[in-house]
Amino acid sequence: MTSFQLNDAVEEVLTVTVGNKGARVAPPILVFLALTLGFTVADLSDVRWLGGLVMLVIGGVAVFLMNRRAGIARTVIGFFVVVVGFISSHALGSLLGAYGALFVVSLACAVVIYFLTPNSGSNTA
Repeated sequence: MTSFQLNDAVEEVLTVTVGNKGARVAPPILVFLALTLGFTVADLSDVRWLGGLVMLVIGGVAVFLMNRRAGIARTVIGFFVVVVGFISSHALGSLLGAYGALFVVSLACAVVIYFLTPNSGSNTA
């Protein structure tokens, strides 16, 4: 299976499962899940690298899908927004608590990713 066939298969699965807007809502949902699940796994297991691995795997899928939909420029902007959010969540932890900061940052990153991802079309920079 070539990468183009894989892209088409992913797009088809998203369209069938969540409708035409599926390709737009998948990256923000995955970003939210990557941050929250990654932190939770790291926190509950006391194995930080395992939480990081969860973030990388789920985040990698989000990057793949967003790049397919939004193009490289918006994907790079989205990546940096999430990295800044991840870093700022550590600073916010002292104010809001670890899970409070996690929720605020994850939600903010997901909203930004949603608006960076176009409603229709693909690879628009």
